[in-house]
Amino acid sequence: MRHVPLGFCVGAVLLLAGCNNFPVTRAGGVPPQVSQVPAETPSKEQLIAYLNENAGRIQSVRCMELDLDARQGLQSVGLRGMMACQKPRNFRMGAKVIGKDAVDMGSNDQEFWYWISEAKPAYLFHCSYADLSRGNVGMPFPFQPEWVMEALGIKECSSPENYELKVTPTTLELVEQSRSPQGLPVRKVVVFNRAPAHGVQPQVTAHLLQDAGGKEICAAYVSEVQIDRATGAVLPHKVRLNWPSEKIELKMKLDEVTFNDPSIVKGAERLFARPNLNNVPAYDLASRTIDGQIRRAGAFLRAGSQ
Repeated sequence: MRHVPLGFCVGAVLLLAGCNNFPVTRAGGVPPQVSQVPAETPSKEQLIAYLNENAGRIQSVRCMELDLDARQGLQSVGLRGMMACQKPRNFRMGAKVIGKDAVDMGSNDQEFWYWISEAKPAYLFHCSYADLSRGNVGMPFPFQPEWVMEALGIKECSSPENYELKVTPTTLELVEQSRSPQGLPVRKVVVFNRAPAHGVQPQVTAHLLQDAGGKEICAAYVSEVQIDRATGAVLPHKVRLNWPSEKIELKMKLDEVTFNDPSIVKGAERLFARPNLNNVPAYDLASRTIDGQIRRAGAFLRAGSQ
């Protein structure tokens, strides 16, 4: 694989992090409506219902203090930003490095986009979901838009027949067979701690994305969660993400989080719209052209030119 700038990888790993919903945890001193994993060994149906109950409590999330500490080999960079999301596909994340804009990623019902200042070229890449579903979109990483919502515990799990349950002495692993946008088979695994969690301890300790042979593509390890006292909904607070093939580790901390904020609904049309960035060309990943240009016989031509 060709060299990918660290800033680009930070965004890529973030989007890969989700493999299913983040946990609902058993926590002392929280409202009694918070879900709990059964004391006996649960069935896969019980685990899915447990995850879906948390997802059902969350319509939107806003994080005003997003801290990112990224490492790739001997390189490291710290970013600070914000994040907002709303069911079913609205997502927006912006981050800065030393006060300068470095990342803008987003999604709405029609399309997703990303801009990484250190990418070469630093285009505003975008793609419609309709084009992505056709499976012919070239992506520099195995991106699936729905994984963002799954990672935040917002998107409900699918039908139980799509999952299998693996039981070990210390963990429960909920495994879903899926496919990447490129059509390759992948395994999405949610790892539960069989011991009851307390306080800010996570009940779900890891999210794994594996290839068909079980080799790890990426992983998210949850070390701490936060709970909304109004709804009992749970969101990760501290997460460590690994991307082994690129030797990347990304530590995330989500602070100043609000759940089901009415202002997100009111401002959704503007917040979740692809931006127009000054002096930054917009590049369509499906057509492989810069907006306003057409491609003929392998060459790029401006629209209207001969």
